[in-house]
Amino acid sequence: KALKQLFKLFVSFLKDAELIAGETIAIDGTKSRAHNGKKSNFNQKKIDKHLEYIETKTQEYLSALAQNDAQETSTTLTNIQQK
Repeated sequence: KALKQLFKLFVSFLKDAELIAGETIAIDGTKSRAHNGKKSNFNQKKIDKHLEYIETKTQEYLSALAQNDAQETSTTLTNIQQK
C-alpha cells in the first residue's frame, strides 16, 4: 500500500516537472531480500559501542601523527648552507 502511494506521488512529481507526458508509464521492479541477522542488526548499544571504537581509533591515529611530527621537528638540520 505504501509503495503504491509512493509510485503515485512519484508519477505526479514527474508530470509536474514535465519530465513525462503520463500516457504510458513503465517502472522497473526492485527485489530486496530482508535479513535481520546478528551482524546486520543494530541497536543503540551496538551503535554507541561502534562510535566509541571509531573515536578510540581516531585518537590513536592522531596521537601517532603528533608523535611523528614531534620526531620530525626535533631533528636538527646541519650544514643548511652547503645543502
